[in-house]
Amino acid sequence: MKIVSFVNQKGGTGKSMLAINLAVAAEAAGEKACLIDLDPQGTVTNWFDTRTAETPPVVAHESAADLTKTLTALEQAGFSLVVIDTKGEDGHATRAAMRVADLCLIPVRPAGPDLHATRTTMEALHTMRRDFALVVNQATPNKAAKLTSAVMTGLAQSGPVVPISLASRMDFQYSYALGLGVSEHAPESKAADEVAEFWAWCRKRINKEKTGEQQERRRA
Repeated sequence: MKIVSFVNQKGGTGKSMLAINLAVAAEAAGEKACLIDLDPQGTVTNWFDTRTAETPPVVAHESAADLTKTLTALEQAGFSLVVIDTKGEDGHATRAAMRVADLCLIPVRPAGPDLHATRTTMEALHTMRRDFALVVNQATPNKAAKLTSAVMTGLAQSGPVVPISLASRMDFQYSYALGLGVSEHAPESKAADEVAEFWAWCRKRINKEKTGEQQERRRA
């Protein structure tokens, strides 16, 4: 079972929206996915309450107090992917989500405050020796493409960066309100294309890391 955690000590970076859409895209690609909502604000849980489909299921933060126990139960239930959403602060729950993850994703908007706020998160992940990547989210589409590219280049000096940026598009807002992923609400949209590319990158990264771990075990 693979685990992807969205972490950032700053709120408002779009962790929940990315977590939802990644899980929906992964399920459409054949994964048995589950979301864990560790944020008491309950953005992911509220989305699922609106959703008519029963999958991907969501474990609310009240039911995931013991994260290790929750993950063990999900693995036994046959889930192949767990996507964890966390609160926008550096707390115990966020640190736990970091420790268990195969990949931590740090969403940042192309703005100064967000870029500075990632430092504490990256330092913690370096200390834990966890695999992570920064992902530019809520970028201004089209006209600001050069700005987004410049931001991604600048971020690369601090740590690994997902080569796909996700723009701020109304399709994300509409899909959330309807309890859908953007790939379900507007499958032909640019937003859906970005999410599909984002999931493809994440899957490749996780599988690469998993292969590396297996090779290390064989050498040992």
